[in-house]
Amino acid sequence: MPVGPQSFAVQPTPEPSLPEFIPAAPTRIEDSGLPVARLADLLLKHLYFKSPLAAKDWAASVCLPYQTVMPAVQSLVEQGWCQTIGRMAGPSANRDFGESLGYLINDPGRVRARDILARDHYVGPAPVPFLQYEESVRAQVSQADVTAAWLTRALQHLTLNPDLLIQLGPPVNARAPLFLYGAPGNGKTSIAEACADLLGEPIYVPYAVDIEGQIMRLFDPLHHQRVKREPVPGLDTRWVQIKRPFVKVGGELTTAALSPSFDPLMRYYEAPVHLKANGGIFLLDDFGRQDSSPRALLNRLIVALEKRIDYLTLAGAGMAVGAPFEAMVVFSTNLEPGSLVDEAFLRRVRYKIHVPDPNPEEFRQIFERACKEYEVLFNEEGYNYLLERFYKPFKRPFRGCQPRDILQQLDEVAYFLQRPPRLDKELIDLACRSYFVQS
Repeated sequence: MPVGPQSFAVQPTPEPSLPEFIPAAPTRIEDSGLPVARLADLLLKHLYFKSPLAAKDWAASVCLPYQTVMPAVQSLVEQGWCQTIGRMAGPSANRDFGESLGYLINDPGRVRARDILARDHYVGPAPVPFLQYEESVRAQVSQADVTAAWLTRALQHLTLNPDLLIQLGPPVNARAPLFLYGAPGNGKTSIAEACADLLGEPIYVPYAVDIEGQIMRLFDPLHHQRVKREPVPGLDTRWVQIKRPFVKVGGELTTAALSPSFDPLMRYYEAPVHLKANGGIFLLDDFGRQDSSPRALLNRLIVALEKRIDYLTLAGAGMAVGAPFEAMVVFSTNLEPGSLVDEAFLRRVRYKIHVPDPNPEEFRQIFERACKEYEVLFNEEGYNYLLERFYKPFKRPFRGCQPRDILQQLDEVAYFLQRPPRLDKELIDLACRSYFVQS
C-alpha cells in the first residue's frame, strides 16, 4: 500500500515563518568582529588581485558595508600600501564622493600583500567570528513539529508501507540519530533526503569563520543550496541563506574527514563535512563500507551525538575548539546494524528502522508510476511477462529501484533501435538482459 495523503488526515502546510536568526550588517568595524589590522590585510589581498577598485566595490569584495571598512582602508593609505586615484568611472561614479573614490595598490603594497598571502591565501568574504556562528547554529535549530500528514506529503513520491511511515515519524520529529537498514535500492537515501525538507525554514551560514585568527571556510556549494529570494535590506552579506542542508557521504568517508582539513598551499582550513550539515541532515550512506571501521567512525561521532558539541582540532594552529553540532544523523546500510557495532553503540542510536523490499502489490504500483514517468503505456501482458521471465525463475526479490531502472534501460534501447518504447517482449528482454547479472 502506498503512502499518500489518503493514509492520514490531510493537514495544511504550515505558513512560512521568519527565520529565528537574521544576521544584520555591521555598521562599525568593531561590530564585524575583526580587528582593523586583520580586515586591512584581507582588503589588501583583494586589491593585489584586482586593482584599482572603487571604495564601494572594494568593500563589496569582502561583503561589508562601505562605512564599516573605511578605518581599515585609511590604515592602508596611511601605511603607504595603496593610494587614491580620484573618482572612478562606472556604476560607482553615481554614488557619493567617498564611495566612488578609487584605490590603487603600489609597489610597497604588493610586497606587503605577498607577505600576507604567504601566511594565508584566503581571498573572499570577511570571516564571521566563531562565537557569532555558534550562536547562529543554536538559534536555527529546527523547531518545526513534523506531523504524519507532512511526512506523508514529503514521501509521496515513494511507495512505502504505512507502518514504515509511523516508525519514521518519531525520530524525524525528535531529530534523533537513526539507522535505516535493508536491501539496496529500496529508497533509504531518498527517505533521508526527503526528511531534510521537513526540518523547517531556510537557514543562514557564513562563507567563513574566524577562530582565534585562523580562517575556516564553511559555505560549500557542493552541500549547500542557496535560496533565491529578494535581498533583505540591512542583511550581513557575509552570510548565505540556504535550504536545510542534506549532506551525504558514502564509502569515501574517513575519520580524517570529520576534522578540519588544512590546505598547506592555501593556508586556511576547510570545515569538516559533518559541520556543514548543521541545521539539516548528515547521512552516512553505505555505512560499514568505508575504509575506516564503523567502530572508529562511531567513536569519533559519539560525543557529538550525545552532547550536541564536537571538539575540532586545528592541527596547523595547535588548538582545539568546541563547535556546535545540530544535525540529524542518519546511518544507512544494507547490513544488519548488529553486525557493524556492538550493543553499547546501538544503544546510543535508539531508532533502528528496517526498510523492506516492496511486496507484489507495492512493486506493481512502483512500476505503474515509473511507466508514467517514462511515458511507456502499462499493459498486463508485458508486466506479467517481465515477472515470469526475469523474476520467478530466479526467485529474484523485488527492489524499489528496479522498475525505474528497467524502464530507463528499455527507453534507451528503444531509442537506439528507433522504435517506440513499449512493454513488448523483445524490448523487455533486451533491457533486462543488460540490467540483471543473471538472466
